[in-house]
Amino acid sequence: MSSVERIEALLQSTMGLDAETIGGGAVERAVRTRLAQRGHADLDAYWLALQQSPDELQALIEAVVVPETWFFRHRDAFTTLGRLAHAAVAELEGCRPLRLLSLPCSTGEEPYSIAMALFDAGLSAAQFEVDAVDISVRSLEVAQNAVFGRNSFRGMRDTLSYRERYFSPADDGHHLTPAVRARVRFSQGNLFDDALAARLGTYDFVFCRNVLIYFDRATQIRAIATLERLLKMGATLFAGPAEGGALTSAGLVSAGYAQAFAFRVAAPVRLADVPVSPLMAGRAVRTAHVPPPPLPLPAGKPAVPRLPSVALSAPDSQFPPPNAVSRMRIGVSTQSPDRLAEAARLADGGQLERAAALCRTVLSEDGANAQAEYLLGLVRDAADDAAGAQTHYRRALYLDPQHYEALVHSAALLRAQGDPAGAERMLARAERAGRTSAPATHDARRGGGVR
Repeated sequence: MSSVERIEALLQSTMGLDAETIGGGAVERAVRTRLAQRGHADLDAYWLALQQSPDELQALIEAVVVPETWFFRHRDAFTTLGRLAHAAVAELEGCRPLRLLSLPCSTGEEPYSIAMALFDAGLSAAQFEVDAVDISVRSLEVAQNAVFGRNSFRGMRDTLSYRERYFSPADDGHHLTPAVRARVRFSQGNLFDDALAARLGTYDFVFCRNVLIYFDRATQIRAIATLERLLKMGATLFAGPAEGGALTSAGLVSAGYAQAFAFRVAAPVRLADVPVSPLMAGRAVRTAHVPPPPLPLPAGKPAVPRLPSVALSAPDSQFPPPNAVSRMRIGVSTQSPDRLAEAARLADGGQLERAAALCRTVLSEDGANAQAEYLLGLVRDAADDAAGAQTHYRRALYLDPQHYEALVHSAALLRAQGDPAGAERMLARAERAGRTSAPATHDARRGGGVR
């Protein structure tokens, strides 16, 4: 193993980073930058320095981490947070403030967006507190300075209205109002520090978005276990658009709010309580399959106009019926599970088109593969194509009526489309499917470990 490969392995064990996810040579370029700054050129000597000096390891982490964030990124997550937080505060009846976490918080745009969204939802400063944690000292310094440039306000037009209400323009950028700054507490921390959860405690809402895509499957499982320890029972986790597959594979369930990418831990078993052996590290760990009841939406019009519910009994005519022959054909190709596992990995990494292409290849050879249809549904979901996603979930369920994840995701879409009765029927089916499925059965139709 070369010195660069050893350094990549050290970074993965320290901060979870899979070097391949940030592009070939990125870690080596960061190493070369640090060598130049130190006035050295010996990679072997630098490898020893990294093991002996926590300060140098931190400096390399700073060189590798490239902050990329902006205010109200994935806007629907903050809209949903406002609704849920308003209901949660009413339930607490003043006994304590809501606790929220942004991890990793990068340069502060996300935790400050959380605070602004809660103020806009009608919460007072005394009703919530936001913790913001990141591994990068440099990013935390920017966050605490709370002065932001134009790029931090990219995206939706209403972001500019927040800038007008919560920021003051100056020559060096836009200064955040003290009222918002006071609600966010920053600290350095590492998602892979075993003591992190004990130090921070538990939260009602956790934002951990667009970070799992930089980890391999074994590292994702470690990260999700930590996140579960940070969640209060019934709490909501907000993830990135391409991370739903990793979370549902680990046993979390959709909270039922389309485009918010919100999840909850399935009760009663939590991944954090399940020991992961080295042999099982690359596989999904099953938890109980009974999703918690979704929180009620406030009275009034649904966020998305009501659409007709989807009739599962009327699949597309060109789609083959799941007769005995077609059911036997599912998984005929011994390569299908490997291909589907790769498709899931690509989708988790944000490479949606490549994931979809691989699923279509599997379907061209095995037209009745339910897991391929389900993964195509996830891809369309991540691309904000609700109709396309529902079509693929329908097809997956036509082939495999007990496909738990397809049932849960279909329920989330139906709820977002204003069909709570249809969503409840899907969730009831999901509960029955969870009770009847064997807890450790390897199913080639579902791509083995990708489920």
